[in-house]
Amino acid sequence: MLRPRLPRLFPLLVAILALAACGGGEDPVEPEPERPPDLSGSYTLESLSAIVTGGLTLTPPDVSGSFSVQQTSVTGPEASGTTMITVTLPDGLGGMTTLEDQGTYVNRLDGTWEQAGVLLQGLGTYTVQGAILTVDVTEPALNVSTTVWRKN
Repeated sequence: MLRPRLPRLFPLLVAILALAACGGGEDPVEPEPERPPDLSGSYTLESLSAIVTGGLTLTPPDVSGSFSVQQTSVTGPEASGTTMITVTLPDGLGGMTTLEDQGTYVNRLDGTWEQAGVLLQGLGTYTVQGAILTVDVTEPALNVSTTVWRKN
C-alpha cells in the first residue's frame, strides 16, 4: 500500500526540498564585520605617566591637556584618522611647558595603537571604557607613556 503513494508524493517532496533550499526567495543576511570603535571627539587629560614626568603619574592641576581625534576611514579591523594634542606639564625648573602636536593615528580591533606626529610617535595599545580612553605607548623607548583621557 505504501508503494503506490510514494510515486505520487515524490514530486511534492522534491518541490518542498527545492523551496527550502532556496530559502523562500530571500538572500541570507551576512553579519556585519566587527570594526574598531570610532574614537572621534574631544578629550581632556585625566593623567599622564611618561619619561618627561620622571615616571610619575601626574594628574590635574599638575598637568593638563586636550586631545582631539577625527576618524577618517575604516578598513576591515582598522580605523585611522587625525589627531591634535596639547599637554602642559612641569618643566623640571619650577615652570610649565606646553607640548603641541598634530598627526595621524591608527586604532585596530585587536587593541593596538599607532600614532605619528611631528613630536609624538608611538606604538602600543588602547582601551575604551565608557568615556575613558587610555593609550599605552610601548615603543619607541623615549616615548613610552600612559595617557588617560576623558571624552568631553
